[in-house]
Amino acid sequence: MEAFDFGIPNGTATGSRDSELKGLQKEHEQKSMKIEELKKQIELTKCRLEKKKKEVTEEERGGFNSLSKKYNSLREEFNAMVVAGKLTKSK
Repeated sequence: MEAFDFGIPNGTATGSRDSELKGLQKEHEQKSMKIEELKKQIELTKCRLEKKKKEVTEEERGGFNSLSKKYNSLREEFNAMVVAGKLTKSK
């Protein structure tokens, strides 16, 4: 008497299961490869974002320093004019 698995004789069920198993293994390998690829992309994106963040910060610092120099220059000019005005009034 031949054993049955879900109404299919054992020989056929084994072949069918092997085929299904191979298909699932292949699918698993493909998904695993895709996961690894996505992990690499995530890491590269993180690195690019960090680099971009640093670049923006340096640009902002450069802009701030430029504005600070201009402010200091204008303040010195203003103070010189105030002092000159006081000297003129006191004469």
